Amino acid sequence: MMHPYEIVAEPVRRRIVEVLAVGDHPVGVLNDVITMEFSVSRAAVSHHLRILRDERVVTVEADGALPQSRLYRLNAEYLERLDDAVGELFSLWDHRYGTIQRRAPIHPAAPSRSPHAHRAGRKGLRGRRRGFDEPDEPGRRG
Repeated sequence: MMHPYEIVAEPVRRRIVEVLAVGDHPVGVLNDVITMEFSVSRAAVSHHLRILRDERVVTVEADGALPQSRLYRLNAEYLERLDDAVGELFSLWDHRYGTIQRRAPIHPAAPSRSPHAHRAGRKGLRGRRRGFDEPDEPGRRG
């Protein structure tokens, strides 16, 4: 199975994911958008859609209105995998060398924070610097 970053590292696949993030679309719409924006063939779009299906990023089903048409839908489980991967990156970032906290690197098996926590609501020192009047530790200055 591909890493979630690998999937969206390819611009065509990332764009397909973006288009499907706003709603389900038939394959014809996806073909039209991608061939126009990237100047690639319909066969190339089909190749990327197959990769997305194989990696369970998208699901496909018959369109009720047109039985010959296939309707593509973004799989929420992929977004959760991508969110978990970003969460792991934030965990590494929180434990980097040279921070105010002076933490040692974490072991890869160390538990991460709660799944699907919204990063914008986190509290802590990220993005802020300690002033000279705030000691790092008791009895020590800035």
